[in-house]
Amino acid sequence: MQKIKSLNWSSLLSIIKCCMLGILATLIGVIIFAIVLKFVDLSSNMIGYINDVIKAISIFVMILCLKRANGEKLIIKAIFAGLLYAILSMIIFAILNQNFAFNLSILNDILFAVIVSVVVSVIVNLTSRKTV
Repeated sequence: MQKIKSLNWSSLLSIIKCCMLGILATLIGVIIFAIVLKFVDLSSNMIGYINDVIKAISIFVMILCLKRANGEKLIIKAIFAGLLYAILSMIIFAILNQNFAFNLSILNDILFAVIVSVVVSVIVNLTSRKTV
């Protein structure tokens, strides 16, 4: 039986670096969306959906960064990166809002980030495989 190696320090550092890139993409997306909201009136339901799209695009950028750094064990790295992304983004946005409340929406955000990370990593793995 083959032993499964644990993630090493370089993998952990690449996860952290790619999470920071994902959070930067989220911040840029939110700023652009805030500028668009100045000119366009949207319902509160649409704002929530667009925020989810911004998160999903940021997670996609994060997973592409992970694949480029080292594509081995991408799904496992994606799970950890999704968790780290969700936690860091909640902390950053709580600091920006000067408000933090632990409720069910936080757990939904964490679950959303992990599920999107896994789905995107599977898609990236399937599309990047080279047939010989």
